[in-house]
Amino acid sequence: MKIWYSLLAVLILFSACSHKKSHKLKHIPSLQTIDKPYGQLTKLEADTTNVRDWPFLVYTPSEERIKNETPTILFVPNNSGKASDNFEWQAKQAIKRARREAPELTEQLPVIYVTSIFPRPLEYEQWRIYTHALDRDVMTTEHQALSRLDLQTIEAINEIKDILKKRWNIKTDPKIAVLGFSAAGMFANRFTALHPAMVKAAVVGSPGGWPIAPQGEWKGKALRYPVGTADFKELTGKPFDLEAFQKIPMLFFIGSDDTNDAVPYDDGYDKADQELIYSLFGKDMQQRWAESEKLYQADSTNATFKTYEGVGHKVTDQMKEDAILFLKKNLQ
Repeated sequence: MKIWYSLLAVLILFSACSHKKSHKLKHIPSLQTIDKPYGQLTKLEADTTNVRDWPFLVYTPSEERIKNETPTILFVPNNSGKASDNFEWQAKQAIKRARREAPELTEQLPVIYVTSIFPRPLEYEQWRIYTHALDRDVMTTEHQALSRLDLQTIEAINEIKDILKKRWNIKTDPKIAVLGFSAAGMFANRFTALHPAMVKAAVVGSPGGWPIAPQGEWKGKALRYPVGTADFKELTGKPFDLEAFQKIPMLFFIGSDDTNDAVPYDDGYDKADQELIYSLFGKDMQQRWAESEKLYQADSTNATFKTYEGVGHKVTDQMKEDAILFLKKNLQ
């Protein structure tokens, strides 16, 4: 009987996570074949032959907007807010957000907007893989389509840069900027720590109760990913590059009434990491925010932490304005 249950689980998982083509995307023109990309949302199709299992969305501003500019790729990880094995729904959420955010961001900033369409599985043990947050399970899973989404992102960005340059002679900055809120903020923060040499600036909003610490150890306790950086070499083959990380302008923001804490949840953190965070930095999310700022200061990072009074788990107009001003200043 256990064998049949195992086979059923595998079949359902395969169906949920191998559905990489979405009907929601069929009306969005392909970046590879469109005549001109300006002022519209395009797609980069999934390409499993190129170690990239999921599609991405690209919004290129008007030709006039980036004329005589070298725009920066602004990567905004997708975050639907909930797990679902319906990839159509996940794609729909990414498309809606891109259509809402991209025109404004590209109008105010010298950027090309890129977002992922990663799934977030619900069934069986795959629910623990918090793909939208780039959690520890993403770094360790043997499920190829869900593993190392940071590397899949880099592959997509490199493809996009290459297409833009070869087809329309749009030359982009060698580095990228990252922007994210909530789970997407966790992804943006962790991606920046994993690949600091390629990040020009980072904006991280309310990253699930704990920004990754730049230290590998604190008070004699090892801080493994995503609590800290102790096991980067084990996970990625390379140690944490503190020197590159210190050079990145980073803006962290949160509301004083925000209680959206990922630490207590098993899809966010393993039990051992939950207990470690509680013992070293406290159970209260706002208290940990202050502790996190101290850690970033201790390693001389170029990080600014801001708290907005009376704000819960949302992005206000003031937060948005401050984030745009920060990026405008640091993408010159």
